[in-house]
Parts: sequence; C-alpha cells; structure tokens
Amino acid sequence: MLSAKQKQILELVQQNPQITLAELAKAVGLKSVSTVHVHIRKLIKENFLERNGHALIATHRPVDEFTPIPFYGFAQCGDTDIFAEENIVDYVNMPTKFLPTPTQDLFFIKAKGDSMEPSISEGDLLMLRKTSELPPVGSVVLCRREDGLKIKRLGQYNTENGPAYRLVSDNKAKYEPFPADESVQILAKLVRMN
Repeated sequence: MLSAKQKQILELVQQNPQITLAELAKAVGLKSVSTVHVHIRKLIKENFLERNGHALIATHRPVDEFTPIPFYGFAQCGDTDIFAEENIVDYVNMPTKFLPTPTQDLFFIKAKGDSMEPSISEGDLLMLRKTSELPPVGSVVLCRREDGLKIKRLGQYNTENGPAYRLVSDNKAKYEPFPADESVQILAKLVRMN
C-alpha cells in the first residue's frame, strides 16, 4: 500500500531517475532526507522502484488501479485532531473503480464497543467520509463529544420549537440517545463497511 507521499516520490523518480534524496524531500514537503529514504525503501520492497547504481528506476508496476485510504485505528478519544497526519496508523489500498468519488475525504476506522450492535460490531472496518454538513437522518456518523469519538446514528425528534436532532445507538436496550447539540461535532458519515 502506497501513501500519498510515496506516490508523489514515485512520480518524481519516474520523471527524473537522477533526482537526489534532498531534492525529493524538498519537492514533497518533507524536512528529513531520512524520511524520504524510508519511503524509497518501501517503494523498493513493494517492487515499484529498483536501484541501478546511484539511480532509481521505476518498474512501471501500475499504481493507479488502487487508491490508498488512511486508516486511523480505533476511534480515538480526547481533543486531538483525529485527521492529523501523525494519527494515520496505516493505509488500506482499495480498488479505485469501487470507491465513491471524490476519494480525498475518505478514511477508515475500526469500530470499538457494542453500542451499534447488531448493525456494527467491535472490530468492523468502517469507511467514512469527512463532512462539515449535517448528513441525512438515519445516517451512521462519527461524532466527537467531551468523552471522545463515538459512532452513532443520526435521529430526529419533534419539540415545541420544531425538529431537533439526537445521536442514537442501535443497541437501544443498553445505551441512551444524546442530543446533537453544540457540545457535539459530527465529523464524518459512514460510506461502507468492509
């Protein structure tokens, strides 16, 4: 699986096999030449590049048929930015032709806990899309509260002031819904389960 940086490095090497590690670092926005070297080793290991003396040669293995989607591990707790690059645990290569477009806002997390059973079980791999808009009622969403990140279903109910939203567990016997008020931030909507 190739990260976005590795794909950039591969494209640059294809254009100029004599490019130096320092030039690669600058071109892809990395401060450390040793980080570029790590990416090069990965590209060689995956048979995208091979060495010929001091030059790097692209093997022309096709990379465009798969798209690397970031995997952030289990839903992380706390106030940190879940989407920060340093929180990426790995990349999952997905066949591009089966992905919804655009792909840049897609990511994976693993479900943790039993609040969404029987729909979603602990360990299920979830593909989500980042969103800044309220998804349709009934959508499964990733949201942030004071106590961390949660996977819930967006529900709606009527009040004297009109419709209001809440976040509901599918395991209703064990978990109470909570209001989708200003203390809750909806980060992403479920696209598919793998």
